[in-house]
Amino acid sequence: MSHDHGNHNADPESVPGSITNAQIARRGFVLASLGFLAACASESTSRMVARGGESSRMPSGLWTADGQLPPQKWAQPVAPIPPAVQAATAPKNAVVKPADKPMLASGGPIPATYDGRVIPRSAWTRVCPNVSEMEPIGTVRKITIHHTGNPYKFTDTGVADVKEELNHVLNGEMGEGHKDIAYHYVIDPAGRVWAARDIKYLGKHVRDWKGVDNRTGNVGVMLLGNFELQRPTAAQIATTQKFVMDLQKKHRVPKQKSAGGVRSKEVGVFMHCELSPTECPGDNMKSQWEALVYPRLIAKF
Repeated sequence: MSHDHGNHNADPESVPGSITNAQIARRGFVLASLGFLAACASESTSRMVARGGESSRMPSGLWTADGQLPPQKWAQPVAPIPPAVQAATAPKNAVVKPADKPMLASGGPIPATYDGRVIPRSAWTRVCPNVSEMEPIGTVRKITIHHTGNPYKFTDTGVADVKEELNHVLNGEMGEGHKDIAYHYVIDPAGRVWAARDIKYLGKHVRDWKGVDNRTGNVGVMLLGNFELQRPTAAQIATTQKFVMDLQKKHRVPKQKSAGGVRSKEVGVFMHCELSPTECPGDNMKSQWEALVYPRLIAKF
């Protein structure tokens, strides 16, 4: 093989009016590259959100295209969703084996549904947060209802399946930088109530909005499932009524105070969407809230 570095005129690509296949390929590559860069610039521009008169570069997905806050879903997983969880699209008959019955602190088995007892945190995880990094909750004055909001249905009632999902939520939220699971209590599809974050500490389940402190003194109650994709079970609705009333009595939280027909945001029992912009706890829960749950809560003390 020889390399002629002197006779450039012998290169057909340099002859005026002559375009070779190599030139066409190179020009096509350049055009494709320019198209890619233009697409990247367009995407970057779409992530610029004007706030307070200044433009800020925001991570993809943090704001919607029109500058509004998106639905808040604290429990997004940071690991791939297990195939068994992805397949949970319809209720299953619970198959409970002897090894699937962890004991309560009292020595009894996990209840079939809510019977006035809360299943202790130790029944589903040994993870203990560093409480020195957590803030006290303060005087309880609000109770807020959520759904998990992960992008799949969860309808399992077996103890082992529920424990797996609780740990999935915990891992996802700690992966988001939270010190612990965001919620204080969780209601599973069988209607059981599981203790989550210690009630003594501030939750990570709602944000402050329009000058209203929504975090201090706010107890987070989360129902397992995505109620945009599925309906809460009858057991979940019944337990939400009973358990929230128990919390109201214990902490003396009224249904909600009203002034001139407008419900106060300072104290009461709320769906997440009533306190800040979000789809939580999902349309299928919202439709049952006013009809089945809210009317039965305690009006005042």
